[in-house]
Amino acid sequence: MNKNAPLSVVSMRISWARLLKRVFDINIVHCPYCGAALKIITVLLKKAATTNIPDHLGLSSRTPPRAPVQILDPFEPI
Repeated sequence: MNKNAPLSVVSMRISWARLLKRVFDINIVHCPYCGAALKIITVLLKKAATTNIPDHLGLSSRTPPRAPVQILDPFEPI
């Protein structure tokens, strides 16, 4: 074994569809209603596309407003 040789790094890549399933329990491979296989037709990676497409379809491209912060008193009974 050569001590000067660079170490090989084995990277484990997980598809984003599998990550969505693992983290959010979202299955984008099968239809949630009928169970049929779904086909991904596009992936939006640029902000312009995420606003232009809904605007073109007459839908809102703005994110919904956030709810105000609720501060709870830890000593108040629920």
